[in-house]
Amino acid sequence: MTKNYSLMLALAAALVVTGIAGDALAQSAVDFSKADTVGTGFTTWIRGNIATVFFTVAIVLAGFAAAFNKISWMWVLMIALGALLVFGAPGFVADLRSVFS
Repeated sequence: MTKNYSLMLALAAALVVTGIAGDALAQSAVDFSKADTVGTGFTTWIRGNIATVFFTVAIVLAGFAAAFNKISWMWVLMIALGALLVFGAPGFVADLRSVFS
């Protein structure tokens, strides 16, 4: 019977991380407002013109390639799903915050 050392190492690492994370989460005086402001600004900038142009070009090119049987239609669906996740992320986060608070 062979031992899976990588599985045991991963389990041990997970136990150590959860122990460390528990200590870190016990801190109550942590203020993330500045990081939240920077993150919100960055994601707003990314979801602006950059993402709009990228997903428009990606969906059009993938649609043409799929129409001419160069790629699978699954690629087009995955690109559309990616666009849905990128542009719908604020709504998803708001829903998750309301569920867990």
